Amino acid sequence: MNKRKLIGLILILVIAPALKGLASGLVPEQCTIGDRPVCYPIVDIGFTFDGAIDIVENSTATVYSDGQPLETGVLSCSNYTGRKRTQGTAVITFESPLILPKGKSYRLVAPEGVIFREGNPDISIEELSVEFCVPSTIGPASPSIENGSIVKSTDRIGFYFGVETAPVENRKVVLLREGVPVREYGCDVSWDWNLGYAGVDFGEKINFENGIRYSIQLPAGSTSALHRPDIVNEEAEVNFIGGYTEPVKPIQYIWCSLYDHHLADVLGEVKFFYDLPVALSANPTVQLYIEEENLIIKEVVPTISEENGKWVLIADFENTPLVSEEGYSIIIPEGTLVSKDGDVIVNQRNVMSVGNSSGIVEIKNAESPITVYNGIVKISQVVEGSDIRLISLDGKLVYNAKASVEDVSIYVPVAGVYLLSLNGKTYKIAVK
Repeated sequence: MNKRKLIGLILILVIAPALKGLASGLVPEQCTIGDRPVCYPIVDIGFTFDGAIDIVENSTATVYSDGQPLETGVLSCSNYTGRKRTQGTAVITFESPLILPKGKSYRLVAPEGVIFREGNPDISIEELSVEFCVPSTIGPASPSIENGSIVKSTDRIGFYFGVETAPVENRKVVLLREGVPVREYGCDVSWDWNLGYAGVDFGEKINFENGIRYSIQLPAGSTSALHRPDIVNEEAEVNFIGGYTEPVKPIQYIWCSLYDHHLADVLGEVKFFYDLPVALSANPTVQLYIEEENLIIKEVVPTISEENGKWVLIADFENTPLVSEEGYSIIIPEGTLVSKDGDVIVNQRNVMSVGNSSGIVEIKNAESPITVYNGIVKISQVVEGSDIRLISLDGKLVYNAKASVEDVSIYVPVAGVYLLSLNGKTYKIAVK
């Protein structure tokens, strides 16, 4: 059976329950409305019959809602004779396209006897009634990947709809990492025959970190029916788990303005410098925190700029007074920053300890014991893979590596004051 005949058979089976009040003498084979939600302006509605038909002159059919007539169309007919049979078509044409209110059901009624067998008016239809609806939304969204599945890498993720779709201006698709929005993409929309799609096109295959929970969120109103921009999607979301097993290096700042600009009794603008393109996540924040008291003093929304080939996160604490004897920490929560392009890489939780008057605090309460003796900085009980940096106060990078052993020793040839960064926490040390 060819495709056209199969589609015709399916339509006959689907529309049969919607056609009511038909005489046994003349029964339509199919109708162009009623089997699917109507997400388009209605120009005309057609019925096909087995055999040639005719109509009563100047006859009409009417669309009703809640029992009240809304619009009336004029009936016309035509007959086509093929190799095996003749097919008759009756069409109700409206004066102007019907844009019916959404979220409601309607009924088309053609009166009894207005369509009859050509040459035999005694064989005619009884009242012909077809029910159809104009939906309030474009319907269920079916994700292109299975919800909860493992995704190693892909170049697109989206949702399919049972209607043809069109883009809505300035709409975005949101990528979440561990429940935190980290990137927004323009909504990629396409359509085919009775099928629509909306989602994200990454532009290339990107990797998703192993074991991390991700989501793609299509906000409500991101796409509409192709010919009814007022009929839009409901919010849709698909969740998946990253499966890329290669090591992923988190985003880490390489310098901070506090390294060479010590605090007085207030905290103003603080800059963190990065050597790779970064962007702010959808809900970025930087906090001033008293760790001993488990107290957030101030939370600010950072900005991003570029300076001398570096990307700079700027947090302005607006001259917040520093009065605690315990000292403070500046916290950049995990996921505040995300790689600007390519794989989805975020910062880990970064904590910089600052004193109430002297800038970076001296070594105390370090996660790993730190000792300095005879020009050697020794860090004990280091977790393998920890990021370690040693920087002079004039900004020179003395040491930068990941720990491969439990005890790390760094030889420092020149005595002086240095900044030691260990997994995002920074300590001031004096080498003699």
